[in-house]
Amino acid sequence: MTPRGCVVLLGGGAVGSFIGGGLAAAGHEVVLVDGWHDHVEAIRADGLLMTTPEGAQRARLQAWHLGDAHRLRNVRPDVAFLTVKLYDTDWAAALLETWLPQSVPVVTLQNALVEERVARIVGHGRTLGGIGSGLDVFMAGPGEVRRTRKRGAAGGTVFKIGEMHGRRTPRAEAIAAMLSDVDTAGVTTDLWTERWVKLTANTMTSGLSGLTGLSLKAVYSGEETRLIAIRLGAEAITLGRAMGFTLERLYGLPGEAWLRAAAGDAEAEAAALDTMAAQAASMVDGGMSGTLQDLSKGRPTEVAFFNGFIATEAPRLGLAAPTHARVAALIAEAESGALPLGLGNLALITAGTTAT
Repeated sequence: MTPRGCVVLLGGGAVGSFIGGGLAAAGHEVVLVDGWHDHVEAIRADGLLMTTPEGAQRARLQAWHLGDAHRLRNVRPDVAFLTVKLYDTDWAAALLETWLPQSVPVVTLQNALVEERVARIVGHGRTLGGIGSGLDVFMAGPGEVRRTRKRGAAGGTVFKIGEMHGRRTPRAEAIAAMLSDVDTAGVTTDLWTERWVKLTANTMTSGLSGLTGLSLKAVYSGEETRLIAIRLGAEAITLGRAMGFTLERLYGLPGEAWLRAAAGDAEAEAAALDTMAAQAASMVDGGMSGTLQDLSKGRPTEVAFFNGFIATEAPRLGLAAPTHARVAALIAEAESGALPLGLGNLALITAGTTAT
């Protein structure tokens, strides 16, 4: 794998577009494959406009429609990133398995626990996990992606690449080096714990943003949303421990502190509130969670893989996750159009739930 190689991204949403644009701007050859016709055509015509707190730039990259995917059989990329929505994972992985050369590794730059699912389709030997934290990107329109957090401001490594078997390999290091052209990147030898940390963080904020219509910065800033997020975090941490995931820190705060905060410890609660407020300080206004973006466009959300997953798995281990169950149920109502978005939904979340 060369420092300036060829990259394929299947999925041109906010994450796929931002990463693809960043790699292209750094000199990599990038092929972005997506099903949004207008987006592909806009990139072909004018390039991809990337707006960040540091400024704006246009990146030039190849944009293909899904119907062009057969052309991948003639490409020899160094790596393929899977950046589709979670509910599109199976068909997207099958598409890569069908058309990509067998030697090309596939990196799951998605959320949730998805690697095993992808590996069953493309093969365990070619599947790596990729985690992107602190990106805070959204699509502003066809051919335009925006980021609301400064580069390097996430408070840790943004991209973490890991082998499923947990060993450090040259290909994982090379992929991380490539992604460092977009933001900070490194190799993890504990992919599954890192996945659980990211899943926990997603469940704390994305659904709240979606149900209320608030930006992510507003979710991190508001006292009521932060208090609910603490409960969501504690429920996820508790389940994770029962499943064997030792979450040492979340947003820089020890996992135990989140549990104490949810249990009513005043000192721990203050620390958790301050920790979330510090996240808001590194962001600019206007950032929408993926859940809010989906609801605003009338599309399915990924919450079934976030809060819904926690709510479903907890009872299997004799645990309760009432706050997650409530968020998942309300998001389902919002997806169907039966529940309007707004701050009044915060009361609906807390109704009938108890603190962890």
